[in-house]
Amino acid sequence: MSLSLNRVALSATVLSAALAITAFRPAISDNDGGLLHSISSPTDRTVISYNQDKSIAKLVTTHAMGDDQYTDVRIPVYQGGKLVKTMSTADEKEQAPTLFSSFDYDSKGRINRISYYEEHQVSGYDSLVYDNKGQLAARYFFVIPAGKQTFENHYCQLYSWDQKGNVIQQQNMGRVPGNAVFVLSATVDYKYDDKLNSQLSVPGFGYITDLNAVNLSKNNIVTEVITPANGANATAKTYVYNYNSRQYPEKVTAKNNNEEVITELTWE
Repeated sequence: MSLSLNRVALSATVLSAALAITAFRPAISDNDGGLLHSISSPTDRTVISYNQDKSIAKLVTTHAMGDDQYTDVRIPVYQGGKLVKTMSTADEKEQAPTLFSSFDYDSKGRINRISYYEEHQVSGYDSLVYDNKGQLAARYFFVIPAGKQTFENHYCQLYSWDQKGNVIQQQNMGRVPGNAVFVLSATVDYKYDDKLNSQLSVPGFGYITDLNAVNLSKNNIVTEVITPANGANATAKTYVYNYNSRQYPEKVTAKNNNEEVITELTWE
């Protein structure tokens, strides 16, 4: 469960169907209306600013790489209150933002395709499928392989949900070129507490950052177990939360074997 904004072109950012319909309206919070202001880990710090309607105006992330650091600025663009694209730049004072991603919607108002760009050309896209409850059921990744001229799909993720609105399992599937059958490569199983996932009060946060269970689920993850399909040992992470007086997490401690990473969050 990464709270950083490290991204690759095919790390799509989507929410469940229920959120897709409401994600671009003003935030409605059960915890005194607070909005996430910053996320800080040992290697990254992200600061979020908002428009008057509480939609995200800009995310500025500073990544530390040893003695070096670089900045990634993401600027959402809205039309009629709906997120239509995001722009990206390394330095908004010196470089004009360029197109990073765009969003297509189905007839029910759900995002069904996220396109990613390099030099204003689509370099890859995600195709999204929903189940009969309106929850995200599958995400298919499309890229143009080296030496090819058309998009191909060799990887997908399948999602299982519980009755509380949490992603309890993600199946990572792959297939070799020319083979129509997807094969399981790994499963990720999640367990949750009963606290409200306050990141859901931030409109569009899951689309503009990374897709992961923390941005999709109603509650907060307490364990995450990754089990490879090849029989290799499973790996597990646990998450411990310290909450402020409004029951928003202000510190998350992630533990994996003997490693411990602390992420701090501040709220407006």
